[in-house]
Amino acid sequence: MFSQLTRYASELDIQVEDAEMDIRMTYDTRGKLQLEDVSPACRDLTYVFKIKSPAPSEKVQELVQMIEKGCHTINSLRTPVPVSGKLVHNGQTFDVREPV
Repeated sequence: MFSQLTRYASELDIQVEDAEMDIRMTYDTRGKLQLEDVSPACRDLTYVFKIKSPAPSEKVQELVQMIEKGCHTINSLRTPVPVSGKLVHNGQTFDVREPV
């Protein structure tokens, strides 16, 4: 999101004096440790985006909306996409299958 911050702040002519982000994700670690049949994927993601700027709050809110709309990571998390993988072991290629 920070690369988008620079891009869109420039487009909107918003001066950013400082920015910091706190991102939190929650998991059920039983899935990661394979202790139970639960997903190891995160259950939710929250963030706090602190932006110091002399711009009006309305403009900074518009900026953050543009950032979210243009952020590959946020949008990939909101809309699941197909994932595929390959393993190359000693020159031989194998498909990595989704766990059952």
